Amino acid sequence: MSQLRESLARRDVSKTDKYLLIVAMHDGPMKSNDIRAVARQNGWRDGSNSIPGDYLKQSTRAIYVPTGWTITTKCRKELEDRALLNPVGVLTPVTQALEKYLTDVHDPDRARFVEEAIQCVKNTAYRAAIVLTWVGAAYLLYKHVLNNKLDEFNAEARRRNTKWKDAANEDHLAAISESEFLNILEHIRVLTNAEHKELKNCLDRRNTAGHPNSASFEEVTVGAHIHELISKVYTKY
Repeated sequence: MSQLRESLARRDVSKTDKYLLIVAMHDGPMKSNDIRAVARQNGWRDGSNSIPGDYLKQSTRAIYVPTGWTITTKCRKELEDRALLNPVGVLTPVTQALEKYLTDVHDPDRARFVEEAIQCVKNTAYRAAIVLTWVGAAYLLYKHVLNNKLDEFNAEARRRNTKWKDAANEDHLAAISESEFLNILEHIRVLTNAEHKELKNCLDRRNTAGHPNSASFEEVTVGAHIHELISKVYTKY
């Protein structure tokens, strides 16, 4: 379960603070309808049925601007001190993007990959975060091919390998190397040449992170890796 869902489920957190937390975890000001939508998507029924502004306008920690509600720096610090919000750091925008993406995910398997990756990032388990975010991206690409491009994929796979047996599920697709899988996706125009190159870099990084070696990963590197997967795969498929 994501940090936001956990906090919204807590009985010791006030309704106003829960609204403040939703705004704090969003990249930029939020309209009331968007706040209610996040509350609903994260299981906070009471928050989705109320008017956020009625609570936020009574708090000195919230500010209303033309584009919606935002919070003060002091408010963010208070939420961090209470362990309701992670301190701002290099990876914070990335984890926020993943958590925002997670609110729209209705596929339990897809949600599991993302939730586990978020926890890895927050706990600085960077190798695991690199691997898990790639696994989730590969899962999305497999699903897209199965639902939309299977005939084209099998035709190209047969052209490249006369022994190829037509794929019918994720396990069949996983039988081909991920590098060759990306090659075929570019050929059948699922990926552009530029997307293929970026995802190949992510795959190479995943391979390095997933095998015993002396390689180490900095926060910025992990952030760039996840950002590419969010923009090239997670938000598209």
